[in-house]
Amino acid sequence: MVESLSRAAEELVRAGSRGSLAWGGYKLATHFQPIFGVGRGGCVGYEAFLRASGGDGALLEGDSLLAHVPPDQGLFLDWVCRALHLRNFSGIDPGDRILFLNVKPRAAVADAREARAFADLVRYYGVAPERLCVEILGEDCRDEGLLHEAVCAYREFGAMVAVDDYGVARSNLDRVVALAPDIVKVDRARLASAMGDARIRGFIPGLVGLLQQAGCKVAIDGVETAPQALAAIEAGADFLQGNYFASPAVALADESFSSRMFAELVRVRAPARGAVSLGNS
Repeated sequence: MVESLSRAAEELVRAGSRGSLAWGGYKLATHFQPIFGVGRGGCVGYEAFLRASGGDGALLEGDSLLAHVPPDQGLFLDWVCRALHLRNFSGIDPGDRILFLNVKPRAAVADAREARAFADLVRYYGVAPERLCVEILGEDCRDEGLLHEAVCAYREFGAMVAVDDYGVARSNLDRVVALAPDIVKVDRARLASAMGDARIRGFIPGLVGLLQQAGCKVAIDGVETAPQALAAIEAGADFLQGNYFASPAVALADESFSSRMFAELVRVRAPARGAVSLGNS
């Protein structure tokens, strides 16, 4: 089943226009948002987001679209997004950045014993597996054991793995321990609430340290302001992402400005510690 989904998704993407494709009355496109490494002081990769536009031209975020997709089409749309994001990234890939690709747990479970189709898709678009990070979204999963098998399969063909939205739904410590991801992305709501409550703000470094002790790098997502960025750096986070640095866009961000801004924040507030790396981060 997975191979047939992969082939169908690839054919649909090939038939689409450059950068986008038509599906279910929507125009689907990829928007990329940079992720910055504290150790490197600059951009280490990009997360791919789905954006859809209907007849009125208004942009719809991927989650909103997926919420209205019938269950029997959800798995296929997941594959369409993978193929679309890989194709669009391959066209602008600078050659040394990591592509962060979201995968729903339900779709990952389907990969558990047939991950070769995913590996073939990645290689078809010329993205080196070691520069791919599969983000497992924080949704329920019918079989956490199969999810673990899928993670092992992703690693076997060379990809990294992240647990997204830590603190939401099933993205909890149990899943982190079971999957042993390379990266844990902390839900943006935790950082936002920390800025308004000194007690919660004091909890963030402990959370970051706990996850790092479990062997994971920690990314804090949803950074919208300079104080949030500084708080995340002070907490010891390994990676930062958010609209403060660059909003998701069709083209890759202008790294020269955002990287300089990020490097200055790190210089001012980073705790004394060794440099953190991820690949070439």
